Amino acid sequence: MIVVSNPVDEMTSVMLDTTGFDREKVIGMAGTLDGARFRDALAQAAGVSVADVSAMSLGSHGNEMVPIASKATIRDRPIGEILNEETIESCRQTTIDGGAAVVRLRRTGSATLAPAHATLELILHMCGHLNGAIPASVRLNGEYGITDSVVAVPCKLSMNGVAEIVELTLTESELQQLRRAADAIRSRLGIRES
Repeated sequence: MIVVSNPVDEMTSVMLDTTGFDREKVIGMAGTLDGARFRDALAQAAGVSVADVSAMSLGSHGNEMVPIASKATIRDRPIGEILNEETIESCRQTTIDGGAAVVRLRRTGSATLAPAHATLELILHMCGHLNGAIPASVRLNGEYGITDSVVAVPCKLSMNGVAEIVELTLTESELQQLRRAADAIRSRLGIRES
């Protein structure tokens, strides 16, 4: 089951609790869309095609999202070799503000095309047409030092859902931001950390 409704991390948690499905069977579309926005911002800043950029965003689909600059590359080079820190931070902030900017511009509600594309990308990974890890909102059970919270993390998907949660080596700042995102989601749901 793929959850697309906002707030997607919280709704994914509610769907897991309501259905009683195993955590591998219910995923949220959050990190997929946010990663696409981060790749677009980096591509624009570097003056390259989005196809030349590899980057992802983890955490919450909202103010606590964590665009992962430490793993991002442009034409297979670390982004720090191409963009200065100020530009990278601007791209991170553009990514975080992206959804709200779309809502402001549309004046009729949230984005529709980008979430549809992100959902299709998840489905293509599940069907085996695309390979590798893709960010998706899943309930963690100790991964990244997080328990009982749904946040976007890299996953390998199959027809059965989440085949593997990939634990990247993040910077200490990125890891702390990811954990704060998990805390914020738990707090909004009234869940205490176990």
